[in-house]
Amino acid sequence: MKGGLTNRQFKEIRALIERGSARKKTGLFTGEGERFFEEIPEELIEKVVVSQSYLEKHPDTDAFVLEDEAYRKLCDTKHPQGILAVIKKPATAPVDIVSLASADGTTMILEGLQDPGNLGTIIRTSEAAGVNCVVMDRNTVDIFSPKVVRSTMGSIFRVPFIYTDDLKNLLSKLREKGVALYAADLAGKDMKSVKLEKKRAFAIGNEGAGLSKEISDLCDAKIRIPMKGKIDSLNAAVAAALLMYME
Repeated sequence: MKGGLTNRQFKEIRALIERGSARKKTGLFTGEGERFFEEIPEELIEKVVVSQSYLEKHPDTDAFVLEDEAYRKLCDTKHPQGILAVIKKPATAPVDIVSLASADGTTMILEGLQDPGNLGTIIRTSEAAGVNCVVMDRNTVDIFSPKVVRSTMGSIFRVPFIYTDDLKNLLSKLREKGVALYAADLAGKDMKSVKLEKKRAFAIGNEGAGLSKEISDLCDAKIRIPMKGKIDSLNAAVAAALLMYME
């Protein structure tokens, strides 16, 4: 046990929870909950904070301790489980991503996704589907925000990903490596009629606006997921999952 947090430490952790700028400056983010805590690689844990109630149930936990009410004020969840970790961001080099994306299999390209739950679910499903990696533009929601982190259920530590300042340039590099680019588009070909290349990347756009024309035009083909009834679109994470499992 390491005693209580100082007021400064408390504010620093709150900043990591609330502000992307703080996460970017420090290279740290936070994760809550017992199950998520078990998924964190030990070498990435900067510090651990628990509530007094949690410590009473787990007396061997090496952590900073807060009274229950103070702990609830620290966290951003409605029903905190009593354990929070400050975590170092895993490092992924751009060259590694290009290499991974150029291998046989599937890469996911995300442009402008804004819903934290969507991104977290896509990262989690990417692990389940064996996706090579996930590439995001800077307009996509911060993967290290608390809501995204929770939604990944630990997959954030196992799925290679990168944010790029120049998505168009990165996609051009993938094409040079022989990767076929497919744009998710309601005006595209029925996914059932498309024969996929062994090296492929699926581009998913913003929940409301879809892909930009610049990125869509760079793709080799546009594909759509067939829908019946009065449905004219699918949740971005659902659409991404269906594309990941295409053969």
